[in-house]
Amino acid sequence: MIVRKNSGFTLVELMVTVAIVSILSSIAYPSYTEFMRKGKRAEARGVLLDSSQWMERFFTENQRYHANLANTATTDATVFYSAFKYSPKSTSASSTANYEITLTVNSATPNSYTLTSAPINSMLGDKCGNYIVNHTGARGNTGYASSYTNATEAAKDCWK
Repeated sequence: MIVRKNSGFTLVELMVTVAIVSILSSIAYPSYTEFMRKGKRAEARGVLLDSSQWMERFFTENQRYHANLANTATTDATVFYSAFKYSPKSTSASSTANYEITLTVNSATPNSYTLTSAPINSMLGDKCGNYIVNHTGARGNTGYASSYTNATEAAKDCWK
């Protein structure tokens, strides 16, 4: 007769395994979420700079930012701009959008504009806040986290 020893895990072994897995996941999950946020920030910057290029093309054709040669006002609804209103490239503020791109053109000074990328949905409360680009190409951030001492430091970290 062959006697078999029951093989399996003891409660202590199981608890040690659970503890190790929980420690590893508590380290890995925050790193993963920050990695995902970095990717979404990069996409927002890309869409914002792409929108800025479209504004420059519009200016090249019309010699002003606020209206075309037929004097049709530049708004969020214009054809060239509507493709860049939301990121990722969707046509509405869906639950998958991470940033909302807005255009501000002052008709009193038709040779200037400001594009702003504001975090929405899953990116609300992001440390970089709003990304901003103006007609001169100057980049900056507003509404950034208090861990940054000033706007220059926020822009340097968030625009890299």
